[in-house]
Amino acid sequence: MNLTRIYSMRVPLENIINTKDEQLILENIRRCARLVGVKLFRISLWHKSLTQKDIKEFIKRNEHLLFEINTRITKQVEYAWFVIDTENEDGSRSRYRWKGDVLSGLVEYVNLVKALPSFKEEKRYGKRGNK
Repeated sequence: MNLTRIYSMRVPLENIINTKDEQLILENIRRCARLVGVKLFRISLWHKSLTQKDIKEFIKRNEHLLFEINTRITKQVEYAWFVIDTENEDGSRSRYRWKGDVLSGLVEYVNLVKALPSFKEEKRYGKRGNK
């Protein structure tokens, strides 16, 4: 049986949109996607109270990057492999959770992925595990 690992991440969109670090955060998300492989990466940008207008403007500003990585913008709380929980209020299921700001959470995501034995083996032997 061949199970594909998906290194999904959920980030609160309110902590990205219209902030001074918006582009820096998005570039770091792109870095995360490239680290694990774009096909194995999925990001859910979760929000509670943003208007449709704010979201459309965000998409228009960052369309190229959002298209490049597997992005979903949603109000629904769903399972993610790694959750960045900035306000300690996200009660959803996840494998790993970071409680703190988004940029620090992205750094922790990278550190976690690099520390996984399966990730180290893939980098050492290639995607199929061949020597």
